[in-house]
Amino acid sequence: MTTTLSIQQRFESLDLWDAVGFQFIEAKNGTATLQVPFRKELTNTGGTLHGGIIMMSLDNVMGMATMSLGFENVLTIQMETRFVRQGNEGLHTATATVIEQTRSTVIVEAKIHNPANELVAMCTATFKGII
Repeated sequence: MTTTLSIQQRFESLDLWDAVGFQFIEAKNGTATLQVPFRKELTNTGGTLHGGIIMMSLDNVMGMATMSLGFENVLTIQMETRFVRQGNEGLHTATATVIEQTRSTVIVEAKIHNPANELVAMCTATFKGII
């Protein structure tokens, strides 16, 4: 069975996780939280947090939430993201909550907020859980 510690260890062992600077906060009972820093290396041509980094943050946190249900591995089947405002300076927080689950399919929603707790982007996705 997948535990919070094993989820954290699996994500923190990824080179990409370190390269972006993600910080694992928690993953349990179908919910998860991570933080992503604003760094110059992660910006777009406009100097704001790159949309790909925002989407990667949302995908990771939703995967963590799905894994917290006991799946050994998960695959993103579908993901729809809506951007609300730019990500600027500071530490951004992404949260995810499972909203529906079948035997092997999980629907998750996630949001990422800036340090002022303003919504930057929101997302829904479907994951396939692998036991």
